[in-house]
Amino acid sequence: MPHVRVDDIDLHYEERGAGEPLVFLSPTGWPGTVWQLEQVDFFSRHYRVLTYDYRGVGQSGKPDQSYSTAQMAADLAGLLRATSAVPAHVVGFSIGGRAAQLLAIGQPSLFRTLILAGSDTGRPGGGKSVPAHLALALLDESYGSLEFWIEHFEDAGAFSPGFLHSDGPRRLAETIRQGQPPAKLYLRHVLARLSHYSGDRLNEIRVPVQVLVGAEDRSGAGEDRVAAARQLAGQIANAELETIPGGWHLFPWEVPAPTNEAILRFVRQH
Repeated sequence: MPHVRVDDIDLHYEERGAGEPLVFLSPTGWPGTVWQLEQVDFFSRHYRVLTYDYRGVGQSGKPDQSYSTAQMAADLAGLLRATSAVPAHVVGFSIGGRAAQLLAIGQPSLFRTLILAGSDTGRPGGGKSVPAHLALALLDESYGSLEFWIEHFEDAGAFSPGFLHSDGPRRLAETIRQGQPPAKLYLRHVLARLSHYSGDRLNEIRVPVQVLVGAEDRSGAGEDRVAAARQLAGQIANAELETIPGGWHLFPWEVPAPTNEAILRFVRQH
C-alpha cells in the first residue's frame, strides 16, 4: 500500500486509472476507502483517481495532537505534490470541502476544479460547542461497532428512511469501521470540523467551483443544508450550484448515479 511523507506524517493513498488527477476527500474521520463503493470504478475510466486517509485515520500516521482544517489543507497540498497530481480536480465532502476551500484560497495553482459536496463555510466560534471529556465518554462504549455508525446515519439525517434500512448503509458503515480512527482522534476530527470558518474569505476563491447538495438534505440536526449550499455558492464567484434529486446528506452513496454524472459534467467542462 503506497504512502507518502508529508511534513510530519505518512499519508496512505490509493490510485486507479489514468489521465487528469481527480482527488476525493472523505467526510469527517472517514477512510478514503469509502469512495471505492460508488465512485472509484466510475471515475477511473476517465481520470487518474486518488483517494487517501486523513492523518489519524485508516493506514495513515496517527499523531495524538490537535487537528484543524488548515492542517488538512496542508496535508492535501503535500500529497498532490508528492504524487505529481498538480493541478487536480478536487472533490471534498463535508470537512473535506472545508479543508479544500482553504487550500483553494491559499494555493489556487494546485486546482483544475473544486467540487464542494455536502459542505459549507462553518460558523465562527463553533469549535467550543463540544466538551472533549463528554464526547470521549459517549464514544467509549459503542464506538467501533457497526451499530454506532448506523445510529449516526439516522441521527444525522444522512439517508432517506427507505434507504436507511437497505443494505447500502451497512456496507458503508462496515467500510468506515474497518478504517476508522481511534475514538480520541475521531473526536479531534469532529473538533476540527466544528472550529472551521471560511465565510469571510470565500470571495478569494478563483478556481472553477461546483457546489453539490442533496435535494432532500434539510433534516440533519435541524439544519437546512440546501439553504447552506445555496449560501456557499453565492459567496464564491461564478460557482455553480447543483442539487441531486432524491439525495439526502450522504447523497454520493445513496444516489451515486446522478451524483457521479453531475461531477463528470462539471469536470469535463474544465
